[in-house]
Amino acid sequence: MIWLVGDPNDLCGAYLAWLARRRGVEVLELAEDRLGVDWSFELRHDPGLAQAPSVRVAADGHEVQVHHVSGVVVRLNPAPMSPVALDGITDEELAGVLAPERRAGLQHLVDAVSFPVANRTSCGRSNAAKPTHMRRLAAAGFTVPEWIVTNDVDRANLFVSSWPSGAVVKAASGLRSRVRRWTNVTAAAFAAGTAPHVVQRYIPGSDVRVHVVGDTYFATRVHTDATDYRFEGTGTRYEPCEPPAGVAALSVAHARDEGLLIAGLDFRVDDGRWWCLEMNPVPTFLPYEAGTGQAIGDALIDLLAPGTSSPDDSSPLAAAMFPQS
Repeated sequence: MIWLVGDPNDLCGAYLAWLARRRGVEVLELAEDRLGVDWSFELRHDPGLAQAPSVRVAADGHEVQVHHVSGVVVRLNPAPMSPVALDGITDEELAGVLAPERRAGLQHLVDAVSFPVANRTSCGRSNAAKPTHMRRLAAAGFTVPEWIVTNDVDRANLFVSSWPSGAVVKAASGLRSRVRRWTNVTAAAFAAGTAPHVVQRYIPGSDVRVHVVGDTYFATRVHTDATDYRFEGTGTRYEPCEPPAGVAALSVAHARDEGLLIAGLDFRVDDGRWWCLEMNPVPTFLPYEAGTGQAIGDALIDLLAPGTSSPDDSSPLAAAMFPQS
């Protein structure tokens, strides 16, 4: 059995659950917004013992046999719904009290279990603060493009002018946001007043995403003319590629050091030099798998449900989306 914790409607989570079920693996969906309604858990810890807390989970009125669980997929919704049992609660109360407490409870649960988790919410957290995150990447040995964090338009303009190819602007937090080139429009927005942003040297070249799954990796070159192909993806093509051995080894090692079973590292490659932009601890791997046939999802299920095997050697997602004529 594996657990799907968080948002059962998350596409990556739903796909991983489907991959597991087609191997004959039972999947128990533990939806965050149903915690305390359809399912509950209990952790017990004896301060006199060094062992990890014991875990009890009940779902639909029955106790789950935790010793049957071989792995966990965690896919959380940034804005989870409130439980139906608390329909009268206001959004303000939900944001201020219920959601953080419930999310903290889930973190305690996934931290307490002894089986593999992809991924614990306590791992890879530096991604939520990009200045800290980029420092950690540089300290690990990656080449990171020069950057500053500011909301001062004069300082930003001075930084941008020092690079022949200019710069990009992105959020300093972990919230998903669009990366834009620095232009007169962004300069005007800074001059009008804004929160601090990351202003980073723009690297010409191509985008490459490296997905690390345990001790293996899948590298995908992204063919696009967009600054941020996630939001400007018209005509985007994906192609498998092979990173330099040093980049691949460093990516696998850093994901492991951060406690991540799966991670998505974004690179810009210019004239053979690999510049690391970030490592995502909750990567959306579906478009890369669909576009290349790389069986990223099945590689993760191999870790979460060892001893089972996929009926396909390649990605069933790619085969479904791009059938052979």
